[in-house]
Amino acid sequence: MKANQFSCRFEKLDTSGLEGLRVAIIGGGIAGLSAAWELRRQLGPSASILLTEAYDRLGGKLKTVNYANGPVDMGAEAYLGFRQDFTELVESIGLGDQLCTPSGLPSGFFVDGALVDIPRRTLMGIPASGEDVVEVVGESGAARIDAERNGQPMTWTPDQDTSVGQLVEARLGRIVVDRLVSPLLGGVYSCSAFDLGVRATIPRLAAELDRLGAEGKPFYLVDAVDAILSQRPSPNTEGDKPKPVFRSLRGGYASLVDALVRHANPELLRNTAVESIGRTRGGYYIDPIGEFDAVIVATPAPTASAILQYMAPTAADVLGGIDLASSVVVGMRMASAHGIPERSGVLLGTDAPTEAKAFTFSSRKWPHLAERGGAFVRASFGSYGNPWHLDVDNRALLSFAVEDLERITGERKTPEEYFVQRWWGGLPRYGVGYMDAMSQAYSEVLDIRGLALAGAMLNGVGVPATAASGVEAAREIIREMA
Repeated sequence: MKANQFSCRFEKLDTSGLEGLRVAIIGGGIAGLSAAWELRRQLGPSASILLTEAYDRLGGKLKTVNYANGPVDMGAEAYLGFRQDFTELVESIGLGDQLCTPSGLPSGFFVDGALVDIPRRTLMGIPASGEDVVEVVGESGAARIDAERNGQPMTWTPDQDTSVGQLVEARLGRIVVDRLVSPLLGGVYSCSAFDLGVRATIPRLAAELDRLGAEGKPFYLVDAVDAILSQRPSPNTEGDKPKPVFRSLRGGYASLVDALVRHANPELLRNTAVESIGRTRGGYYIDPIGEFDAVIVATPAPTASAILQYMAPTAADVLGGIDLASSVVVGMRMASAHGIPERSGVLLGTDAPTEAKAFTFSSRKWPHLAERGGAFVRASFGSYGNPWHLDVDNRALLSFAVEDLERITGERKTPEEYFVQRWWGGLPRYGVGYMDAMSQAYSEVLDIRGLALAGAMLNGVGVPATAASGVEAAREIIREMA
């Protein structure tokens, strides 16, 4: 299983003989909702699709909160614009006019008491030269990067793996990890670079290291990074319309959840936890719901492990062993935008004098939020290795957020509204060897007719990747049952 192998792109499958197929989907997050949508799109109105969710709310890790002046996402707030397959999904369910693009303001780092731009020429923070990142790591840090070629060349065996943090620290220095790589990866995975595997999180780097290692010639980490960066498309020439890096929805992800439910039109069972599944002569029995022809498990990894322990023991063991990263988001609405930097956000390294790990200046980043007046800011706390913020009460978290915001902007703000969203075990940790283990789990489930697996643990934690896993699970069921 390789990164980005799943896609939401439209295709029509042979559904002959599948009239009246009964499919149960366990889990009402974006993976389960996308699976229900694809099943209905392929099978039509005759299919019996049941979607069961253990809680009273659909959407899983997507959550939109209604503030006094409009909705704002308190989980994922955007997706990468290059995922055209996901954009096509959004447009197909009638939300094309809801798509928004950012203002184009740069994000920054907070370095030695000042805000500096995130360097453009890095690979998830890993530079090819010291000059490219000197504003962040300083003269001595930049010299350490450039000195890599004066030391021992790398040794790398194709298919080997290591943590991103260990690799970058050994070759380029700890300051590169703390000020560049961990903040950027942490914004995606809520983990430090030391908790994440190269193959699972930067597959292009792993592939380039494999290539260079197989050649048998001396090489350095900066050589691999430079080779990848040199392949990036040239900046748009005059007259070209720039493609947005990120896209979002004017009504928040709640509008996506609602539209998927409308189009899928499943039978919904909220507040219903599935205890186990077992085989019957005609298909599957889901305890405590009933019998179905096929089942899609689209829950977080620990729940999927418990459900699959009898049906797919290898997959259950792998899923049960996945570490989870937790985090907290504090959303704050202010009456005035005065003092909020002209940036889309700021990432805070491990040496930053703050409790927060990042701020998103949402009303600067998104024009549709700026139109509402005032300001909206999201503060992020917590990670896999530093989860204690989840146990702090709401008022204390708000205090941290206000004080840290003043520390980096010089402006003391008093929120008119705030909301605290805790994401307990929100993201799987994509560590060393993660994709190999997940491939074993996925392969076992793939070999069981009428059973499919979907979720953020499979092929990436982003919304498009998770949705695509649900679409692929639906297609797998159709192919197997047909």
